[in-house]
Amino acid sequence: MDFLQHLNQRLTNCTSVLGLSRLSREILRLLALVDSKDDVAEDLRKKDRYDRPGVLSWRTLAEQIPNTQTSVAPVEKATLALANWGIIQIVGRTATDPIAPGPASLRMTYAGRVCLGLAPAPSFTAISHTEDPVPWAILHSASRELLLTHIHDEITPAALHPIPIPTSAGHDINRTCGEIAIQLCSNGGALVDGFVQSEHTIRHTLHEILVRTANARAPRILMMMDPSVVRPTALRIGATLRWVEPSVDTRRGRLVLDSRVTQQLQKHTAGGDASHTTGVPDSDIATPKRCSTQWEDLILSDRVGWQMKQAMRHASYRLDTQAMAGKTGYRLLLSGLPGTGKSMAAEALATALDRPLVRLDLSSVLSKWLGETEKQLSQVFDVAEAANAVLVLDEAESLLRQRNSGAGGGGMGTGVAYMLTRLDLYQGVLVATTNRIEDLDEAFFRRFDDYVVLPIPDKPTRRTLWERHLILADDSDVDLDVIAEKFAISGGLIRGAAIRANGWVSATSDPLSTPHVLASLGRELEKNHKATNEVYIQPWRNAVKAILEGS
Repeated sequence: MDFLQHLNQRLTNCTSVLGLSRLSREILRLLALVDSKDDVAEDLRKKDRYDRPGVLSWRTLAEQIPNTQTSVAPVEKATLALANWGIIQIVGRTATDPIAPGPASLRMTYAGRVCLGLAPAPSFTAISHTEDPVPWAILHSASRELLLTHIHDEITPAALHPIPIPTSAGHDINRTCGEIAIQLCSNGGALVDGFVQSEHTIRHTLHEILVRTANARAPRILMMMDPSVVRPTALRIGATLRWVEPSVDTRRGRLVLDSRVTQQLQKHTAGGDASHTTGVPDSDIATPKRCSTQWEDLILSDRVGWQMKQAMRHASYRLDTQAMAGKTGYRLLLSGLPGTGKSMAAEALATALDRPLVRLDLSSVLSKWLGETEKQLSQVFDVAEAANAVLVLDEAESLLRQRNSGAGGGGMGTGVAYMLTRLDLYQGVLVATTNRIEDLDEAFFRRFDDYVVLPIPDKPTRRTLWERHLILADDSDVDLDVIAEKFAISGGLIRGAAIRANGWVSATSDPLSTPHVLASLGRELEKNHKATNEVYIQPWRNAVKAILEGS
């Protein structure tokens, strides 16, 4: 390929991807010819009375552009657009530039040479771009590694090298913009790493970079820990913000942000809730986590299963339809003995609603110091609300107990009053579980939208649970009907006993049998402080005793 053809191809690619005007293209072409000492460059040099090698004076350039006969303003705008991208340098523009006689001089930068093919590019791919500017995508999370993985897996498989944000102003901003231009022109996308530099001290630097590069027609990604420093700039340039949910950690910082900016940002963030535009506060006592529990994992009786489906429909209606009227939030109270599946039901609800789950650990919020319990509770509610999560209050009777019971201390008196108020104001999904429903204060009941009791499973459900958890082979000899009928126990006890029985026979050549299951159930009942006499039933009494006593 002729080198001029190569230059024109790269020039077309560069101006299209960077969203430059026709006038900027013409200026860039002239500077490229000057840089490569073309014949045109020789003619321009003769007309340049300052005759500085390798550069073109601003006056000469302005005189050579045809449409500057009436005004130089269009040329100024086009030239500054090139300088903003860092692909040309204007010497004599700032106070720190060296003093030289005559008007300012223009020359190509290293980034400009790479973009135009006057220097070898790290890689070059034929760029497919749109006719309209592509907005910046600002991704934020608590984990830099998570962001890099998410960008590679979900957005672009291209090996984009993260461009660091400069910590000082001036030429470093020009260099960063030039590196962004190189990635855009070479790979069709750019990745900027502001993760460790997301403090307010570089607000101006980030603003300059985002504004200068706002009109490109290819994807640009800025990854950060805290998006608060760029929110006004993002609103100005139409950038989208998205919180990439961490699997374990959460983002740091608990900031008070302007709700008006949040609402406007959410309008052009697809499917956005507040977590995308404000981030999620960090907390040592509450962590949003994703669950994989499905409704099918819950083995419930037909009646209870139907009640849970109705609760799901009710929740979806409140969160979708009523949210449009400004009324959001859903509160579900689950009651039942330990092991009946209350926690699993909360996880299944979170999975069905496609939301993370935040579990309130009572031991982490109670404090003997005045006001400290409320402060800790507020932190958990704030994290859950910001993460758009399902908040689970296990053992809710400890937090929502009757105020006249006289029980508890260490801040729980004021904590109960605080919980009453916070339940009214909470805008998310809340699931409270309890096995002591009689201890709950009556004032809390009317604040729940649904109440479902998870009883001890009936015989058919118990048999299904045993079948689900036992590893039954062809030579197994387990009378599930007798075990399911004889022992009216919770699903948690069934699961524990089944896993233990599976473990016992896994290291031997013995097939799984009814005595193994009964003996394992005896251990499980003993562990939970329950009578074990009933496991010694005929005709397996002696076999069960032999397994338990090791004879």
